[in-house]
Amino acid sequence: MNTDIDFMTVAEGDKAFVREFENFVNGKVSSTEKTGMAMTAMHRYLQQQAFKVFLGYMKALAHNYRKGHYDDRNEWASRLAAEAYGHLIENDLIYDPDFATIQI
Repeated sequence: MNTDIDFMTVAEGDKAFVREFENFVNGKVSSTEKTGMAMTAMHRYLQQQAFKVFLGYMKALAHNYRKGHYDDRNEWASRLAAEAYGHLIENDLIYDPDFATIQI
């Protein structure tokens, strides 16, 4: 659960995407791996934008993991996100000075 985002400030179009994606992964996706691979056929600019969405999701999961805001259902994804996100920071690929200061 992400307790830090103010959903009132999220654009309606972004909220609509989240609802559609939630419905897709909740019963319509047949293979998460193949779906991810198929996304690489998108226009190159759209791949870049999709990856930015992915990084935003990873960042939120990573921050939530560091704060203990996860449960048994998403612990694996949250822990993996925190490990990967931390690695990107350590290698100067992402700048996020707040991540290291999060106390559980």
